Amino acid sequence: MKLFLTLVLPFTLAAQQPVITALTNNASYTPSPLPGSSIAPGSIFAVFGENLGPRQLVQSGFPLMAELAGTRVLISAGGTELNAYLLYSSSNQLAAVLPSNTPIPPVGNALARVIYNGRTSEPVAFSIARNAPGLFTLNSAGKGPAVLTDAEFNVLTWNRAAQAGQTVIAWGTGLGATTSPDNQPAPVFDPPLAVELLVGGRPATVRYRGRAPGYAGLDQIVFDVPPGVRGCGVSLVLRAGVSLSNFTTIPVAAPGERACSDLNGLTAAELNNVPARGLRTGSITLTRLRSLTRASGLVYETRADSAVASFDQYSAATLLSSLRLGAISFGNCAVQTFRGESANDPAPSTPLDAGPGLTFQGPLGSRTVLRLEPGFYGGWLGESIYQNNILQPGGIPGIPFVGGGLPAFLDPGVYTVGNGTGGLEVGGLLARVTVPTAVEWTNISDINTVSRARDLTIRWTGGNPATDFVTVTGAASRGNVEAVFACTAASGDGQLRVPPEVLALLPATELLEGVPTGSLTVYNSPLREAARFVAPGLDWGILRYQLATTKNVAFE
Repeated sequence: MKLFLTLVLPFTLAAQQPVITALTNNASYTPSPLPGSSIAPGSIFAVFGENLGPRQLVQSGFPLMAELAGTRVLISAGGTELNAYLLYSSSNQLAAVLPSNTPIPPVGNALARVIYNGRTSEPVAFSIARNAPGLFTLNSAGKGPAVLTDAEFNVLTWNRAAQAGQTVIAWGTGLGATTSPDNQPAPVFDPPLAVELLVGGRPATVRYRGRAPGYAGLDQIVFDVPPGVRGCGVSLVLRAGVSLSNFTTIPVAAPGERACSDLNGLTAAELNNVPARGLRTGSITLTRLRSLTRASGLVYETRADSAVASFDQYSAATLLSSLRLGAISFGNCAVQTFRGESANDPAPSTPLDAGPGLTFQGPLGSRTVLRLEPGFYGGWLGESIYQNNILQPGGIPGIPFVGGGLPAFLDPGVYTVGNGTGGLEVGGLLARVTVPTAVEWTNISDINTVSRARDLTIRWTGGNPATDFVTVTGAASRGNVEAVFACTAASGDGQLRVPPEVLALLPATELLEGVPTGSLTVYNSPLREAARFVAPGLDWGILRYQLATTKNVAFE
C-alpha cells in the first residue's frame, strides 16, 4: 500500500497544477500572436486554462486584492515582479487588472504565472503595449454586435438601434494606465491620448474616452454617431495611440425607425416582432469555390461544390448577438479571430430537427446531403479540375479530389431543395433559388502581395444589382491562430475598398513549400428577398448561393 501511494501521489499533485492555455484582452479575446493581442497596463485581461481557481466562480469586491479564493496571478515584466488584481476566479477562467505601474518591456515579452493553493503554473508569455484597446461584444466573444448604450444606459440592439447624430457609449478596456489605484473604483479619467473611433469607416466625434467611473479597468468611449451610416452591421473599431481594437458592429436605423435593417439580413419588421418563444430559422447555402493555382507555367483550376444547412431556434436575447443571422452592412467590414476552433456562432441556439437529409435538384441532376449533427447538414456535391482551361475528368496527379469524385454540380440554373416529410420541428420544405453566373474578379492577376498598411481595392464585373451582392474575404494564420475579414458591397458597385484598419489586424503570411498561406476570396450571394423560403415550423428561411473565386496571396 505504501508503494501504491508513493507512485500515485506525484501524478495527483501534477494533475492539480494550474495550466494556462490562453491569456487575452478581456473584451476582444484576440489570441496571441495576432495583431491586437497585447495587454495594456491598467486593463482587464482574461486567463483560460485548468485548475486556475475554485470549481465555482468567486467574484471580488472593492478593494480588489492580489489573492482571491486561493488564486494569484504573478506578472514578470522588465525585471519587475508584481501581482495582478483579481476580479473573479474559477477553475477554467479568471479575470484580473494588470497594474498601471507594470513596466513595458522594450524587447521581448512579459510572463504570467497563476498560483492556486500554493501550486504554480508554467509561465506563459504575452506582450504588453502602452495602449491595447478591446471593445466588449454582446456575445462575449469579441466579435459581432458591440456592447453599446445610449445616454440613459439602455443597451442598443438591432431592434433598439442608434440614430445618426445620437450620442452613444461604447464599453471596452485597454486604453492605458491610470493615475488612480487600479484596485479601487475609478474616478473620471480622460487621459491625454490620441483616440479615433471609426463608425462605418467614418471618424466619430469623441466626447469622452477614459475610465468608466466607479469601475476598475473598464473604459468607456462616448461618441456621436456620424451622418451617412445605416444598417445592422455597421463596423465599429477603436484606435488608441497606434493600436487598433477588435472589429465590432453598431446598429444604426433609418431616421424615425426603431429597428435597423439590411438588404442582405433580417427586416426591421422581423426584428420588431420576434415571437415570445424565440425565432426559428433555417439557413441553406450552396457554394461553388473556384480555386486558382499557378505552378511551372501551368494554371490549375478547381471547382468544388458543396452544401451546408443549419436549422436553429434563437431566444429573443441570443438572437440579437448572433453572427450567423447578422449581416455586414454594404460598404462595411468585419474581422474575426480564431484559435484552433471553427467559426461557430457564439450566440447559443437550440438545434431543430428537419429530417435525415436534404436533396438538391438542378440542371445536372440531384444530390443529397445528410444530417451531420443535430440541426446541421452538409456534404460535397461535386468537383471538377482544369489544367490551362482544359477539363481533366480523371483529375491531376498530386491534386486530389475533395468532392468525393462526383462531377461538378453547381452550374447556373434553377435549383430546388427538399427534405421530404421533414422532421420533428421542421416540416416538409421545398425551396427554390436561381443560381446565376459568378461575378468575374477582374484584377485577380494583379494581386499577389497585399500590404497591410494600405488600401486594397477589389474590382469585378457581372452580378445583378436587383438580386445579389458581393462579399470579399481574406484570411491569414499564424500557427494555430487565424484572422479572417469580410467586406460587402452591392454587386452594381463594381469595386470594393478594404481599408488598412482591416488589413492591419491580419498577421503577416507564412509560406508553405514556397506558397503563401494567405487567401483572398470574392463571391456573389443573393439578397434577402431573392432567397426566401417558407416551411412548417420556421419563422425565417433563406436559401442562398455563394459563387466564389479564391487565390493564395501574401499579406505583408
